[in-house]
Amino acid sequence: MRAARRWASTPRVATAFGLVLVVWASPGPAAAGQRTLPRADDRLLREAAAKEAEGDLKGAETALRELLRRRPRSSAAVFALERVFRTDGRPRDVLPVVDAYLEADPLADAIRALKVRVVAETGSRAEVEASVAEWGRADPGSAEPYRQGARALIEHFGVGAATVLLEEGLRSLGEPPQLLVELGTVHLAAGRLDRGAQAWGRALGRDRAAAGEIFRRLADLGATREAVARRLVQDLGAAPATVARLESGAELALREGMVDDAVALAEAALAQLLRSEARGFLRGFARKAEDLGRFDGAVWAYEQLEATAEDAGQARSADGRLVEAALSAGDTAKALAALLRVRSSRPAGSQERQEAWKRELEVRVVAEDPAEATQALGAFRDEYPDADGLDELSAALASRLLALGRRDAALEVLDGIEGTGAALERAFLLLEGGAFHEAAEALRASLPELEPEEATEMLELTMALGRLSPSGARLAATAAVAARRGSAGEGARVLAKGAEALPVADQPTVLAMGARLADAEGRTDVAEALRRRIVAEHPASPEFPEAALELARSLASRPGGKDEAADLLERLIVSHPSSPVAPGARRELRRLR
Repeated sequence: MRAARRWASTPRVATAFGLVLVVWASPGPAAAGQRTLPRADDRLLREAAAKEAEGDLKGAETALRELLRRRPRSSAAVFALERVFRTDGRPRDVLPVVDAYLEADPLADAIRALKVRVVAETGSRAEVEASVAEWGRADPGSAEPYRQGARALIEHFGVGAATVLLEEGLRSLGEPPQLLVELGTVHLAAGRLDRGAQAWGRALGRDRAAAGEIFRRLADLGATREAVARRLVQDLGAAPATVARLESGAELALREGMVDDAVALAEAALAQLLRSEARGFLRGFARKAEDLGRFDGAVWAYEQLEATAEDAGQARSADGRLVEAALSAGDTAKALAALLRVRSSRPAGSQERQEAWKRELEVRVVAEDPAEATQALGAFRDEYPDADGLDELSAALASRLLALGRRDAALEVLDGIEGTGAALERAFLLLEGGAFHEAAEALRASLPELEPEEATEMLELTMALGRLSPSGARLAATAAVAARRGSAGEGARVLAKGAEALPVADQPTVLAMGARLADAEGRTDVAEALRRRIVAEHPASPEFPEAALELARSLASRPGGKDEAADLLERLIVSHPSSPVAPGARRELRRLR
């Protein structure tokens, strides 16, 4: 048994060896070196494929040899012939054909790689090394002979043979990064983490393509990934700590979630850069951090850009990006500090200052202490009493105050504020306080500015408040406020539980409202139960047609429910033929049938 098979069978490195074989999988050779074939030659190629498919290997070989006689540099014919020979159990017979091809085109890398693979599979290690040397003489300075030779050796003769060949290539060619990448992979596959990380570290900072390849292979390492990443970061921060190596190390650390290490390497790189170079470096670092979701790293970079800005425009630009990065990182304190700097840099009373302040308040009203946010909003109102969006800001702060039980403070924030957001929030505050008539008036006042769906919802609430008894209105108000504060499901439960204690005339209105709230929460079971109560207990109510139609749709959507849905739709159509929902019921019934 050959060395590679013995080595790969040991549990300690089997997984890593599998990784190497996957990473080093050769591209399909059939596409290499292809040229457009004349029609007759293309016919021979198709004839060979047909015969191969039929099992006529001799006929396929004859057709392919004829094609090579006509076109000695047909790589497609060579690869097809290799496949035929392999199927016939004699892969080595392709070597004379390969040698003849290489006499005409000694720089055909794909054919050279084919020869190395066949020799490794059928011959000795010495023959592989001789084929690699022959390839190297034909193409001096190329790393491909060593890369392809190492791939063949590791599969058939083990990592030791591959390591020797790669190290020979490194000595001969002056350490090309692509060979360092392969050498690192071989060491890692053998469990030599330090040596693997060291080889990869020598490649990083020298070639962008090599760096990308290392990042991809590192991501596939599995259990050893973190240990190798830490060794690499440590190595890249040590001498020779060039800017390129430090930059590669910083990117690698960001990719692996080692943000503190990334910042330390970036700071070391900044110490070696001119001021103009440093700004470009920081912008690149920030973009990488954002792309990778390492927003705390981006915050650091934008802080450096703001601190080293050469004018107010640069500072504002850095602060603007800093705000978004800080909010993404969950650091509202740094976001607010940046927003305050932007606002302070604008002239008092200017439109630019107003926009900057509004953005600041959007953060303050949801993240800052409510008392401080109230004070900040008051200062903004004093300077910009007619600012667009003031109602939304006031409504958002009032909602937050109300959630904390500070109803009076919420009403004070809304005092004197006009606009849809403030009108709606004031209406719900009035609802909570039991001022149903004033709440209904506030709701009606907000309708023209609302989106259609929300306007319909508020209109239904206004109409319900107008026809319910005082006890029914109180229950509806409690549910509506809960839904407004983000708890539609709680509102539905309140209505379902309290409906039976209400006057009979109130019950269908309250049950229909609860069903709609349950729909909003995605509680189909609750909505269905409430509509069943309307259908069973209140068939003469105005709420019956809509409840029946929605219940039928819900029933029809699940297995075994179509018959009950059809019966319900027929009942609706017969009992309420002029209802606005009757046409929809007819369409649903036709669909079910």
